[in-house]
Amino acid sequence: MAARQAGKGRGKARIAAELSARGVSVRDREAALAGLDPGAEREALRRALERRARTLPAGLTPRTRSKKLFDHLVRRGFAPAAVLEALQRKGDTTDDDSPGVDV
Repeated sequence: MAARQAGKGRGKARIAAELSARGVSVRDREAALAGLDPGAEREALRRALERRARTLPAGLTPRTRSKKLFDHLVRRGFAPAAVLEALQRKGDTTDDDSPGVDV
């Protein structure tokens, strides 16, 4: 199940929560998450970022756009640090780039 959920663009935190909600033991949940390829998670994050970025309205300010992308990806279970890194690689403004961004 973990690999299938990762393939759907979900990060480890979201997958862990879903496994927990289904009653999967901590040991089995940790084993399932450990079996996920970190490179595949980075790729899933990249795809989810691109997909969400395409659906955002055109008139958003860079700050609002970045915040919406960040919030969406963290809700999907990706680590905040990984999301910030992906946003920076893509060229979106992050709080590290602009003092006033609330990401």
